[in-house]
Amino acid sequence: MSEYLTQLNKYLLQFVPLTDSQLVSFNEACNVVNVPKGTVIIHANQQQQFLYFICKGIVRSFIETEDGTSKTYNFRMENMTSTGYFNYNYKNDLKAIVNVECLEDSILIKVPMTLIKHVVEDFKYGDRMGRYLAEAHVIELVNFIVDRDTKPLLDRYQNLELQFPNIHQRVPQHMIASYLGTTPVHLSRIKKSRKRSLTNVNSFT
Repeated sequence: MSEYLTQLNKYLLQFVPLTDSQLVSFNEACNVVNVPKGTVIIHANQQQQFLYFICKGIVRSFIETEDGTSKTYNFRMENMTSTGYFNYNYKNDLKAIVNVECLEDSILIKVPMTLIKHVVEDFKYGDRMGRYLAEAHVIELVNFIVDRDTKPLLDRYQNLELQFPNIHQRVPQHMIASYLGTTPVHLSRIKKSRKRSLTNVNSFT
């Protein structure tokens, strides 16, 4: 078993007490892939057949507006899953509503949606996985909307840093600004202001 499948299994066992034979069966249906930076692994309005588990790398979910503007909606990194839609309904004909792009050379595990459907419906306690994936995604989306509409930009910036350590070294600033609902210029000012504040605080300690 590869180290990447071991990584996936640790993730799965958080939610479903799969037996060794079930894990082997699950792993055999998955595929570990190396994906170059800049690759769009999921396209909006196209049928999605896989959920992706991120072993190494960082991805973003985004849409393209009619005027060609790219709007970023979330990021996912190591030991997280990524999909192209905001509900975990495992029908084969479900289409993605966002694009998903690798922002670094990445190592991903492609998990067939039919396999997840099988686990949810046929494995003992498999419904736990379905509930977790659905609830986690809904909570993430609701928090994103509430934070965007109620919290100051600085607070959202700090929360992003906590959620995704070193994200500023891994993701272009214009994408982070898009996610935060601001401009790169304004984001740069916020970062400089925060840095000055931290420097002032440290000077008194």
